[in-house]
Amino acid sequence: MSDLGEYFSMRQKPRGIWKWILKAPIWLFKAHLGWLFGDRLLVIVHRGRSSGKRYETMIEVAAHDGETGEYIVTSGTGPRADWYLNILAAPAAEIWVRNSRYRHSGQRFLGTEEAVAVMKVYEAKHPKLAARLEATMGVSHDDTEESWRAMMERIPMVGFTPS
Repeated sequence: MSDLGEYFSMRQKPRGIWKWILKAPIWLFKAHLGWLFGDRLLVIVHRGRSSGKRYETMIEVAAHDGETGEYIVTSGTGPRADWYLNILAAPAAEIWVRNSRYRHSGQRFLGTEEAVAVMKVYEAKHPKLAARLEATMGVSHDDTEESWRAMMERIPMVGFTPS
């Protein structure tokens, strides 16, 4: 991969202009323009596991259950993403969806089998985007159940239910 491709890769922490670009939508949420993203993006407000510092992380929604209200997101950079490690240590303080902010939302970590099912639906709805994301994250599958499970063990999923 070229230096530029590695710079914009999701396999490592964003830095420089890429970090700024990824954080820009948070300002739209703060300006009450979150409705522009519909149910495709949400912001997770969490505390640093060591520092206790407040963080706001924008994440793409992989699935939204209209009946329960649950939003399912993936850790595209894997289980070592800071936001993911932070909510493992202490639940997210808030989630922001559209123009709403929910404190003390329910939070759960999906098992591999459920994550596979969610990702299959996501990939069917958004094949080009899913292919690009999988390539960027350095994961893939060959349509066998074993390869799907192996891929989703590297991409944790979390469900948030607003309360």
